[in-house]
Amino acid sequence: MIKAIIFDLDDTLYREYDYVLSGFRTVADFLMNKYGIEKAYEKLLKLFSLDKNNVYDRLLKDENIVFSDDDISDIAAVYRNHYPRISLPPDIVSTLKILRHGKYKIGLITDGRSIQQAQKIKALQLHEYMDEIIVTDALGGVGYRKPNPASFILMAQRLNIDISNLLYIGDNPRKDFAVKQYIPITTVRFMSNGFYAKEDYLDNVEPDYIIDNIASIFDILKLLDYSV
Repeated sequence: MIKAIIFDLDDTLYREYDYVLSGFRTVADFLMNKYGIEKAYEKLLKLFSLDKNNVYDRLLKDENIVFSDDDISDIAAVYRNHYPRISLPPDIVSTLKILRHGKYKIGLITDGRSIQQAQKIKALQLHEYMDEIIVTDALGGVGYRKPNPASFILMAQRLNIDISNLLYIGDNPRKDFAVKQYIPITTVRFMSNGFYAKEDYLDNVEPDYIIDNIASIFDILKLLDYSV
């Protein structure tokens, strides 16, 4: 029986590309003030659309600016530490509100740098909806990121339920579902068309269910409750 619904964050509860846009706006201001780069926001977006890697390096090279690794680190820090202008879509808000006032406990497990994810969580006001929130990096670094089962085991302990009572909703085939190799949880893939939508399933471990509308989770919950 499902007793807790656990969500991924990026490209599950909100569109991660919106975070990129927010970060690039802040970085653009920084680049204008430090290097005098005009229209940096538009230039960053264009470079990102062509290749998501080494965007800052490529922009500075295009602008004929001499830079060091420390300069790139400083720009990256501006991006990672900025307070994002992001929001939850209306259907996500309504779904979380219904779940919050229902019989299920609600949790969040997200990978990423602790400060960066904390800023997202605060901007999205997720503490209003969640019984527990775990940022995996805060457990001891990148080695705790999914599909490491440690965060799921800890979540079950904090919610005082058996691990088999967790239902996890994520979007990323590269990491969100392979955890089933280690723990007996139910997994749902939300087809959000995010950054990793076209990736292969890690270790060929597929989710138990696939949805393209977050409200469809209620159909799955009814099915699981009926089948118990």
